[in-house]
Amino acid sequence: MNRRNVTYTRTANIPEHIYREAEYRSKNLPVHKKSHRKEEANGIGCLGEVIAEHWMDRHGIKYTAELDNTAYDYRLENNLTIDVKTKDRRFKPRSDFDNSAPLYNHEHQKPDYFLFLSLERDKDDDSNDLRRFHTAHIVGSISYNELDKVGLRFLEGEKDWRNHTKFWTDCLNIEMWQLISIQETVDLFKGYKKEPTNMAGLNIPIIQEMKSRIDSGEYKPRQIPI
Repeated sequence: MNRRNVTYTRTANIPEHIYREAEYRSKNLPVHKKSHRKEEANGIGCLGEVIAEHWMDRHGIKYTAELDNTAYDYRLENNLTIDVKTKDRRFKPRSDFDNSAPLYNHEHQKPDYFLFLSLERDKDDDSNDLRRFHTAHIVGSISYNELDKVGLRFLEGEKDWRNHTKFWTDCLNIEMWQLISIQETVDLFKGYKKEPTNMAGLNIPIIQEMKSRIDSGEYKPRQIPI
């Protein structure tokens, strides 16, 4: 397998002004009618956006926020569009951890790249305070076209046999090792590169296991990466 990403950027001790900005943005957002976690999802998403902006500022990536645009979050100086996807986690990133994009707006939300973040909290902290997330991890990116090509579909109500996660909506999933590395992400976002050095590899063992479960009737048929 082409494991092109084995690193991530960690931001520990998140500054207080980032929490405050995320809270401000969240309070001024409507709740998406298809959102699973309602107001809490807004808070997590806003925290991910503010951290992504902090990260882009630190790396000299010039961007314009277009957060009211439902097709993407940011337009970069080189005209690339970026959408930030943020996940609530209780553990540090691992190369086999999934990163997800919901399918309910996949035909509409078509950025050039998705940037994936993980927010880490203590495993026993189930509060709604954004400060429960003590560390943020930027784990990599992937183009819309690559995600569409190599992502594995899980359907609403199914459980992932690997970690027993139950999906609240149809999702397109890839593992962290399939993402573009942090350094190449910076180079792409700054316009130093037109495309990553390596294309995303197929997750052959997981695809084979999914096919087996579909054949046995455990999972419904769906489009499988080839």
